[in-house]
Amino acid sequence: MAKVRSKGTAWAIQVAGVYVSIAQCLSMDKDEMKSEDYESDTLDNTDAGIPYDLTGRSEYGSLSAELFFDPALASHTNLLALITTPATSLHQLTFANAAPTVWTFTAASISFTGPKVALKEGLKATIKAKVSGGITFGGSPPSSGSSH
Repeated sequence: MAKVRSKGTAWAIQVAGVYVSIAQCLSMDKDEMKSEDYESDTLDNTDAGIPYDLTGRSEYGSLSAELFFDPALASHTNLLALITTPATSLHQLTFANAAPTVWTFTAASISFTGPKVALKEGLKATIKAKVSGGITFGGSPPSSGSSH
């Protein structure tokens, strides 16, 4: 069993057919993924426990990142363009393990919080991509692309 380091993990977005790394990420957070269920209790059930069944659907949540924000950096302006001109976008999350492992997904929307300006800190922002459909777990690394 390997312990995979965080440093080297990269989030990339497809721009003009090429995956481009989102530069200057400080941290990333993939929120909850879950299979969807529903309460399947009936009036004639005498058991005190509440039964649940699966709908056959899954919710894949969102991926967010805090980053040092550069308002002139192409990988950051590409994200802002998806807010001013909404469109779905293709994303890859590449882990720093030996293989490496890649998760691929389509984002239905992008949100941007910031910039955050604070004394004694660099300019920061938070981005978030809402997963549409599912995530493909595994796969090959993204095509090489610039992070600028």
